[in-house]
Amino acid sequence: MRQVAACVPCYLRQVQSTLEVAGADEDSSYRVWQEVLPVILALDRSRSPAENSSVVLHRAYAVLGAEDPFRAARAKSNHEAWAWLSYLEKRRAQSRDRLLFALGVSVMGNMVDMGILPGYDLEANLRELQELVFARFDYPELAERLARAEKILVVGDNSGEIVWDRLLLEELGRGGRRVSYAVKAGPILNDATWSDAEEARLEQVAEVIDTGSNYLGVVEERCSPAFLSALAASDLVIAKGQANYETLEGTRLAGDKTFFLLRAKCPVVAAHLRVPRLAAVLVRNRPEAGS
Repeated sequence: MRQVAACVPCYLRQVQSTLEVAGADEDSSYRVWQEVLPVILALDRSRSPAENSSVVLHRAYAVLGAEDPFRAARAKSNHEAWAWLSYLEKRRAQSRDRLLFALGVSVMGNMVDMGILPGYDLEANLRELQELVFARFDYPELAERLARAEKILVVGDNSGEIVWDRLLLEELGRGGRRVSYAVKAGPILNDATWSDAEEARLEQVAEVIDTGSNYLGVVEERCSPAFLSALAASDLVIAKGQANYETLEGTRLAGDKTFFLLRAKCPVVAAHLRVPRLAAVLVRNRPEAGS
């Protein structure tokens, strides 16, 4: 995906969310806006919204002098998600299709997005789980690919959500498959980092790696050789959330082995996916020629 004009309000919301979470006073807030607005106007429109958002947020963090303003908020969301985990495990045990249930829980967790939806409600999301219908659903293709896979990579998204992803990782790992889970190498918004992986105890269910950067999504030039090698070596990739969709959709880097699992939280992404806003999707990547 490339940036469009409608992405700009989202950049502004993410910066404002950062200021609020950081508890910035009026003077600090004005300094941030004075620095950030010219950056937004100078963004490369050929880049993805996720990459450009990262550029804007990095500048805001630098002006604030805040390395990780969402740290406490991420920990809180992890704690909230843990409170529901045993309930979800019981529900999974009663499900006819455990993988399908785990995918539903995982996509519901994708609503924990403090940059776009600071007022997320985990309990409300769980109430929706019973009636969840995916607007786009390449599940048969995923199941077919999974049946032949030995190495699986899940590219994670947010805190809180990372706890519920445990159910999906357990299902993917059945039969002795090797499952890896990628977090960010450093903080940005409430994207999951190593500390969140530790709080979610992901080492119990997967090998934890990082992308090599603190950019939203997977920006190839910013990723570490180790992550790119893991991506290339995987037989199946599940990339969670909007930023991973924005940066990997249509690319040869992702290939046709990658499936995007997300809620379409912004109108631009929803329109690109041809689904209603907030719809849940599981969609296979279709690499474009020359990408």
